[in-house]
Amino acid sequence: MRRVLLTVFAILLAVLLGTAWYVYDRGFTRKWRTTVMEEFRKRGVELYLRKLYLDPMRGLVAQGVKVLDTRDRKRAIAEIDEMILQVNYANLFRGEAFLDALDLREATLSLPVDPANPQSPKIEISKLNARLFLPPQQLYLAHAEAEIYGIHVSASGRLINPQALRPPQSDGGRPNALVARVIEELKALSYEAAPPVVSLTFTGDLADPEKLFIELAVWGERIRRGDYLVKSLYLAACYRNGVIDLKKLTATDAAGSLDVNGTYEPATREAALRLQSGLDVQGLARAFRLAPQLDEFVFYTPPALDLSVKATLGEKPEFHLLARAALQKFGYRSVVFESLNADVSWDGRRWSARDVRLVHRSGEITGDAMQLPGDFRARLHSTINPKPLQPLLTGEVAQVLAQFEFPAPPRLDVELRGREFSLDALTATGDLLLGAASYRGVGCVSLATKLRYESRTLGIGPFHLRRAEGESTGGLFFDFKRNEARLDNIKATVNPPEVALWIHPNLVKDVAPYRFKRAPNLVLDGIVHLKGGKSTKLSVDVDAPGGMEYTFLRGNLSAPQIAGKLLFNSERMTIDGLSASLFGGRIKGDADISLVRARPGHAVSLRLENVDFASLTRLYFGYEDSQGRLNARYDFTGRGEDPRTMKGRGDLTVTDGNVFAIPFLGPFSGILNSIVPGMGYNAARKGSATFALEAGVIETKDLVIEGKGFSMIGHGKLFFVDDKMDFDMRINAQGLPGVLLFPVSKLLEYTSDDKLSKPTWRAKVVPRL
Repeated sequence: MRRVLLTVFAILLAVLLGTAWYVYDRGFTRKWRTTVMEEFRKRGVELYLRKLYLDPMRGLVAQGVKVLDTRDRKRAIAEIDEMILQVNYANLFRGEAFLDALDLREATLSLPVDPANPQSPKIEISKLNARLFLPPQQLYLAHAEAEIYGIHVSASGRLINPQALRPPQSDGGRPNALVARVIEELKALSYEAAPPVVSLTFTGDLADPEKLFIELAVWGERIRRGDYLVKSLYLAACYRNGVIDLKKLTATDAAGSLDVNGTYEPATREAALRLQSGLDVQGLARAFRLAPQLDEFVFYTPPALDLSVKATLGEKPEFHLLARAALQKFGYRSVVFESLNADVSWDGRRWSARDVRLVHRSGEITGDAMQLPGDFRARLHSTINPKPLQPLLTGEVAQVLAQFEFPAPPRLDVELRGREFSLDALTATGDLLLGAASYRGVGCVSLATKLRYESRTLGIGPFHLRRAEGESTGGLFFDFKRNEARLDNIKATVNPPEVALWIHPNLVKDVAPYRFKRAPNLVLDGIVHLKGGKSTKLSVDVDAPGGMEYTFLRGNLSAPQIAGKLLFNSERMTIDGLSASLFGGRIKGDADISLVRARPGHAVSLRLENVDFASLTRLYFGYEDSQGRLNARYDFTGRGEDPRTMKGRGDLTVTDGNVFAIPFLGPFSGILNSIVPGMGYNAARKGSATFALEAGVIETKDLVIEGKGFSMIGHGKLFFVDDKMDFDMRINAQGLPGVLLFPVSKLLEYTSDDKLSKPTWRAKVVPRL
């Protein structure tokens, strides 16, 4: 019997050992795994077990565990490599609830961000040690510790009715993208001290989520992201009575500290936040790839920000933001400012900026602004020199400002109103007081003016401008839509070429030939197209009691007094009512001058009254001894300064002169003496002719010179450009000599085809002896 009992015991032991080995090595059958999964299902948890086996040292072990979505069992919401089940075997065999607890030891947990997408990022939890008790209708987490991307996390708590938990449905949208971004950022962090610690405690009934209590605490030191280091970090938050309460969030870096607190109530979606920051915002933004616009700033001291926000995050979010910003020395786009202070309010539809003060070493800007629906208002006071602000501007505004110089900062007061803050919708009025300044290299002593901007038109005036040579008053309007400048009754005593440069550079070459000895009195009215368009129509009334110089046919005409009206359009300039003193007489006339370089030309009508003939011939012909007074009319056309292009007709009369002093007529003094002794010593006091000019040749058919006892009648051509002549002259004696010489008058005809400057006259008919 003893041998039989030993044999039976050995067989039973072998069976038990074989069964244990099989269960350990191969695991329990599918039936047993299904039994365990059904037990979890009763507790509201859907599981899949890849393997279930018995470890002699640890007990019942489940491997390859997947936590499934109860609404879609194909979706795994978590994966656990291994967990230990504490089983009440008596209850198991009686068919009662047999799971008492779960143990996780050095386990790895993987939570997909989007369970519906197998390729979505996963939250990897390692070194998970936890003990979870499973009393009926409860989950009791005695303790749990794990590492998540280098952060040490601990948790504990108790939940009632865990079967009521429903994982949120994912649509693969922004929440998942946010979680994925958080995972990336956590992976990018490094810790120069002990790993940060996260502590989580919770309690409540999942069937009544509003009664849940969750408390979270986070602390850590020397947390680095790239070049940015957080010296310390502390966060305390809780969820109680349906309200998320951020009790305190503090952080410090090398520049300063951050303090944040706030609340959020999910039921009403109401949120409140208070933030005070002195952090290195530029380093923080650069490290976390936020706000790349901050790269254009340089902060010499950390910005100070005090922010309060209240919001309702419904289908149409509503919020109200109050902020106070204080910046000490900082730079933006290479422009360095001393400080900036502002109080800002914004609710999404309305905003305001109060007590704005921007300080630059050259001055400051102060003001307020407000935007209501359909109504923008602002006021601004500036004493800043605009020139250093040029790097902040682009386009045409920057190009215009580049042409200004402000030795003394201007003073500007302006008010703006409109539907919105845009150039098309704004209307602005203001006052500008300018000291010494220059534009395009042309300076002024001072400028005081009213300003008005509306419909993309800037009005400057009525203004009072002072320059060294005089003053100007009137109005100037820039129409940026039409690219036009309108001059409204501008009265000025200024140097025209310099002031023309202010209006448009192209005007300078048009007025430069008119060189005033003293600043003339000008009245300007009309329109100038700023880009060479066809709308230019400008009139300039000129009164120059100090006189003017003008280069005509390479000769410098000097008029002690001149007046007239200049009319400009896009292609031509006309001069009406010209009246000037010239060489002791007067010159009057009109002109039409082309301003198109490809089509140069002019048409001029001149009348000379009692002009000193000697001065005129000395200027253009180099004659030193001419005398008399000249009256003439001359209408001509031409192109530029080339005399060969001139073509015209006219008539002239010289009285009280010495015609023989003209070189090409000088030899006739000797000829007359040879005819009648002593006659050549009588000066020819009067000469007249009609003439035509073309291609550098003066042609006359009726030159008449009258002297005492004789007259001279001539015709021919004077090639004044080439210093040649082809001219015939007949001498008629008056009185008794005329009677005696009449039968031989043909013998008194002379001709010359030599140089105009040194002619040789010879008789046309040589008598036979």
